[in-house]
Amino acid sequence: MKRISIITMFVLAIILTINAQQRKKTTPVRKPTVTTAKKANTLANIAIVNMGSDVSLEKPLAEGPNALYFINQLGRSVLAVDKNTGDISQYIPGGRDKMITAIGHNGKDLYMMITNVGLVRYDGQNRETSPCLFPTSDRGKGLIAHQRAFEGIIFSPNKRWLVAYGNGAILFDTDGGQYKPIREYTANGILNAFVFDDGSMITTTASEIIAIPATAAATIKPYHEAEGGAKIYKVKSDIQAAAIKDGMLYACWSRFIAKTPLPWQDVKWELIYQLESEDNRFRNFAIGPKSIFAECEEYGQYYCQWSSADFSGTPKVTDKIITTIFDHILNRPQAIQRNSDQLHFDQQGNLIMYSNEHLDIYNPEGVKGYTNLQNKRTRYKAE
Repeated sequence: MKRISIITMFVLAIILTINAQQRKKTTPVRKPTVTTAKKANTLANIAIVNMGSDVSLEKPLAEGPNALYFINQLGRSVLAVDKNTGDISQYIPGGRDKMITAIGHNGKDLYMMITNVGLVRYDGQNRETSPCLFPTSDRGKGLIAHQRAFEGIIFSPNKRWLVAYGNGAILFDTDGGQYKPIREYTANGILNAFVFDDGSMITTTASEIIAIPATAAATIKPYHEAEGGAKIYKVKSDIQAAAIKDGMLYACWSRFIAKTPLPWQDVKWELIYQLESEDNRFRNFAIGPKSIFAECEEYGQYYCQWSSADFSGTPKVTDKIITTIFDHILNRPQAIQRNSDQLHFDQQGNLIMYSNEHLDIYNPEGVKGYTNLQNKRTRYKAE
């Protein structure tokens, strides 16, 4: 019996040895993955630019076909970021008595509101030689003489109508190159303005939505909406950001994002998304061609990202953006966690996140263009 047990154990040992040798022969050897620097750049999903204390990017940018334009140093210059290379340059010098307070682009030319000058179309050469389309230095010009308070310039989709907005909103008809002021609305702190192909407008402040039809009077003042033909809708909590898409007005405030049909008759909010805690706050959001990005705050910054352009599906919530930029000191990928003053999806689908001292270009699918900035942290030194 003892002899049989010894023989059985010997046979089992031989079988196990043979199986181990067979597994060793049939297991493929994995080759090491080699990633070149060129491939790393193509896989980049962010570009980070530290602007430093000499630069301030706070107002709405202007986007042309080849560059992004930012107002710098309280209007003393305009910076241009080349959308192909990412190179940053001082595009237009300003002046102490001629501050550039608002910029906009119609796909062909860059427009500016300049103090003590007026509405200017940049000629591509010099601010001084650029034509002034509507002077504001004369007395009696109404609200638009106070262009120091203007924050942005936008165009209607058909490019006929131009709106300068900030401490009020001014509508210009550019038909025939006349740049005729058609309508002004006196309101403090306009955050967003939208203009449509018929000349109708919607503006938002922290506490109001103002719908101004194309038939409204030339001058519209607060609390005189019947006289001007406009509708003023009060909101219960401060609006942080707004956007328009497919006939809907979207807005975020407190811990809510909601939408309403364009408010020509009434505002009927439909709740889209609600943050869980009452301590949560939406700070900003932007709707892109394929996705939506929102910045939030609750004892720190975090993000909500929808992989849709209509808020469908469950958002991805994260407290930071893990970048493809490797931090050699910490021996890990670099992360960013902050709120921006402005969010903007560019025409290539990149999310432009910017404020006082930083400019981030973010795209989970890979940054399109800006080749010299991809997968890097770059420091811009003001001229």
